[in-house]
Amino acid sequence: MTEYVNSIIKLDQVKISPSYGSVAVLNDKRLMWVWGQGHVDDRPLYANLSEDEGRTWSAPETLKLVSGQDLTASFETQLTRLPGESLALVVTRYSDGLSVNSFHVSSDEGVTWSDGVDINPPGTDIHTNHDNTIVLRDGRIVMPAYAILQTTVLADNPKAIVRFGEEFTGAGRGSLAYGFAYYSDDQGQTWVRSRNEAFVMLDEGLGGVYSVEEPAIVELKDGRIMMLCRTHVGQFFKSYSPDRGESWTEPEPTGLACYPAPCNVKRIPSTGDLLVVWNQISRWEIMSGLYRHCLTCAVSKDEGETWTHHRNLESLDDTAYIEADEPARVIVGKYKQPIDRSRYHRAPGPLRHNEPTVAFLDDKVVITYGLCVFGDRSILTDIYGVDYDDLMRELGVAPHDRGNKVRVLSTDWFYQNGESPPTIGTSDP
Repeated sequence: MTEYVNSIIKLDQVKISPSYGSVAVLNDKRLMWVWGQGHVDDRPLYANLSEDEGRTWSAPETLKLVSGQDLTASFETQLTRLPGESLALVVTRYSDGLSVNSFHVSSDEGVTWSDGVDINPPGTDIHTNHDNTIVLRDGRIVMPAYAILQTTVLADNPKAIVRFGEEFTGAGRGSLAYGFAYYSDDQGQTWVRSRNEAFVMLDEGLGGVYSVEEPAIVELKDGRIMMLCRTHVGQFFKSYSPDRGESWTEPEPTGLACYPAPCNVKRIPSTGDLLVVWNQISRWEIMSGLYRHCLTCAVSKDEGETWTHHRNLESLDDTAYIEADEPARVIVGKYKQPIDRSRYHRAPGPLRHNEPTVAFLDDKVVITYGLCVFGDRSILTDIYGVDYDDLMRELGVAPHDRGNKVRVLSTDWFYQNGESPPTIGTSDP
């Protein structure tokens, strides 16, 4: 039960936090971390390399096409390994204001990349979640995706929702997102879209229709694909594809309490179990403005039916398992440090730990994620009595108030001393 690395990577090495990146293990055991610079416009993509299992990282270098030109995109990078041992990279770029995803291949371990093939057709606006494209056992490549229906163009400061005498915002106001996938059977040269879309319907639609965003996928042992979906109803939902990404079932609750934020799900090579990393938080904490302060991991030994061994990678308190409320629309409070300093004894600290990447190196699990957002400064001054700039220096994120963190842990760390949902037993008659 060992932690090998727990270090902050400042913005002079990875220039955006969270990086929306992806980490791959190269054939010589080096780690390559690929990331984009943001979604304002297309700019060169960068990579950092680690030769010591994540302890230190090189200066960023631009990714190059075979032609010698920079590989440009926006963000949301996704690295995966193809059956022929080439590396594949899915990136998101913008064209005429629309989000376009392209597929690139490297036969020299990331030194150069092919020009790329567009995945979604011209004129479509398709979004993805970083670090989530997978290759199935039969070689099919599957990229989870989502699109958004917008009811209106919202102002920068939409009208607040007033509840209990306080002002809140509604997650996903003015839009409805739906999930699906693209898949390729010819090493990424052509792509096909799923036949249907996944979105949340409570009580067969009588309880409302809600978004599915930033889906993460994993292939199950029985050949199905499970999609874990970000929602606005306080839980992750899951959808299944029985036909390798061609169609998806209606999403159902997972019991994983969450903020509306993405997760990462992978299979642990050495145990065969599933590992999920996500922002676990209660409805009350969301309303209290604690945002994404908690980043939790859990293990499933039954292919995602149940999750156990909950452990926090980050949290302002010691609560490792939160029982999810019944699905219902969440409202979000203004971001601020907790007033309860006895429970949240690690405060003040970052209120946003998210966008995790997951990679496996021998018996180690490499996880990266961003950290930022500290909320209302008056609480830091008046309640905690700390100077903002001093706190940033103490936390190691000065002068930009944000950074990324690298954690490298042994596989058995995820099975030790974690909280799990209570077991409901039956007694003999």
